[in-house]
Amino acid sequence: METELIKEAIEVLKNKKRPELIDATIYGRYSSKKQTYLYNDAQAEYKKHTSIPEAKEVRSVKAFVQIIKEELLRRENETGSNATVRIDLNGGYFIPDDDFGEDIVKFRRLNSQQWNLVRTGINKVYDHRSFLEFLQALAPSIDDFLELFKRFSLLRIVGKSTLTSNPIITEQGQSEGYTCTYKLDDGCDGEEHFPRGFSLCVPFAKAGDMYYNIPIELLLCRNEDDELEIEVLCPLFENIEEKAIIDEAEFVKEKTSSHERLLVLSDF
Repeated sequence: METELIKEAIEVLKNKKRPELIDATIYGRYSSKKQTYLYNDAQAEYKKHTSIPEAKEVRSVKAFVQIIKEELLRRENETGSNATVRIDLNGGYFIPDDDFGEDIVKFRRLNSQQWNLVRTGINKVYDHRSFLEFLQALAPSIDDFLELFKRFSLLRIVGKSTLTSNPIITEQGQSEGYTCTYKLDDGCDGEEHFPRGFSLCVPFAKAGDMYYNIPIELLLCRNEDDELEIEVLCPLFENIEEKAIIDEAEFVKEKTSSHERLLVLSDF
């Protein structure tokens, strides 16, 4: 009799056992969907049962556009409804489903080496040698690099040399620059002219095809030890970089324009 009661009790417990998997409706911002949950015995609660795909991340805007279009295609969402793209100072991201905010694709911009050199090299004071090294590093972005480098390699301020900032008459006409005068060994006066700056043509992103003209200004002076100092300035750099990011956002909007309900944000 006791054995029969035990068997009946076991059967009752089996029938009342909590199901391992359940399907439930979850609600997003705009719609709902079915989700499977797995019971966790240790925590005595149901946990979302799903595979976790490897996070997607791209480094170029062209790859970013490509993955946006492919994700929308795989989800059969050709209009881009309830999907958002955001472009910001560091890159951006794409959310293919605003309902539940899953499977975010990150875009981490990789600037060109020349762009990074400009960003880190401006608003600094150089001695003559370090300035020439900085100039040489920017050679791919300077059209007349050899002539410019040659002129600045001749610059010396020693002894009784004088440095003045005034208009210079060149073959192309009058332009602003510096004149350095000094005494030669034979007692005659020597004179050299140097520009107040130069222009760069720099790619914004690595392996990108968007180039920007960046005007560099130079401030030449003597320090307290009577040594040459060259300050490298670019007051417009922040504006140029913002323009490059805006152009990048416009590129994304143009290439995804067929997805008429896709939200593309420029957030700076």
